[in-house]
Amino acid sequence: MRQQPLRILFIHHGTGLGGAPLSLLYLVRSLDRQNFEPLVLFLHESEVVDLFKKNGITTLGPVNLMDFPHTKIWWLRWYHLNTLIKAIIDTLKTIFVAAPHIYADYHPDIVHLNTSSLIGWALAAYRCNIPVMWHIREPLADGYLGIRKKLITSCVDRYATKILPICKDNALPWKTHTKTLVVYNAVDKKLFDPEQTVPDLFLRHHHLDAHTPKILYLGGISYEKGTHIILEIFQQLLKHLPHAQLIIAGAWQTNTPSWAKKIFPAAQFKNYVQNLRQTCGSSVITIGPCYTIPEAMAASSVVVFPATVGHFARPIIEAGFMKKPVIASNLAPLDELVIHQKTGFLIDHWDTTGWLEALMTILTDKKLSQKMGLDAHAWCTAQFNLEHQVNTLQNIYQQTLEPKGLQ
Repeated sequence: MRQQPLRILFIHHGTGLGGAPLSLLYLVRSLDRQNFEPLVLFLHESEVVDLFKKNGITTLGPVNLMDFPHTKIWWLRWYHLNTLIKAIIDTLKTIFVAAPHIYADYHPDIVHLNTSSLIGWALAAYRCNIPVMWHIREPLADGYLGIRKKLITSCVDRYATKILPICKDNALPWKTHTKTLVVYNAVDKKLFDPEQTVPDLFLRHHHLDAHTPKILYLGGISYEKGTHIILEIFQQLLKHLPHAQLIIAGAWQTNTPSWAKKIFPAAQFKNYVQNLRQTCGSSVITIGPCYTIPEAMAASSVVVFPATVGHFARPIIEAGFMKKPVIASNLAPLDELVIHQKTGFLIDHWDTTGWLEALMTILTDKKLSQKMGLDAHAWCTAQFNLEHQVNTLQNIYQQTLEPKGLQ
């Protein structure tokens, strides 16, 4: 009988404060510490590392090695050739140098990967005979020829002990595999508590009028998340509701790219979005990375997610916990998170008229807005329960190690 807690090495890839690190944080800090000892390895330095440390979580790294990204939200195009070469080289370094050393130094019972792109860490764990829990948090990109998608799909299929997509849509490449179990992302109801969250400080800090209709978009500048779409729609909305405000949370870089980079699509998109934002004037408030999301939601009338690419959107389920209606693009897996015309609206991202009508309805019909918020709360608290998620994963950890005599 094993006396010490099971050591779980979680590996996180990103640098920004987004859904993936927050989902990991909620999971790790909720684990039963008598039975599980979590360590979190970061590939890169960021404000997320400090956030984990402040929560009393043991952190390792950063190791400063790239993963191999190929999701619909972020994949390497032809003009990212240098980055692609670095990703390949760093993945080889991970397989043959970094991962074996870390696994030998810390002796994890399980390696838990926080995204599909960590193929080097998975292969090394497989070679070291360490079980791999592989979270799939975003759908894979098709790419140009499908070679990279096939590579990652095959790696997950072969090296994962358990495949853990966060929604049915993300599970599609492995939907018939016996190792696959959908485990929805969850929200900490203690943090997202509409009865205990007071928006006053948030409103004062950002000089916002408590009585104006407010739209909250958490996505910074992102084509995939639809920054341009919400700004285009908001321009039209101001003609009908001139006092409305759009709050944009997330990275909002204002530096001008060099002349050489202006030819690339990313720079052109950024310039277009900046022009849209300036056209709307002071009605658009950009607040940068947001560490007070519950307060921002409490201060807002509706949360929007006008994505051009379907992926799991944590703000949607967090809004439900905060009793706020949502409007999201009618794409999978967003249709797993929103019940159309009950907890919010699902509108095609290109349907400007539909978005405008949905926003007008929520912002002007207070009774309907409140009912949708209550329905969203009932749906999300039942479907995206943190205790259920943690119990499910803890059971998986224990069941995985039972055949090895570690229980």
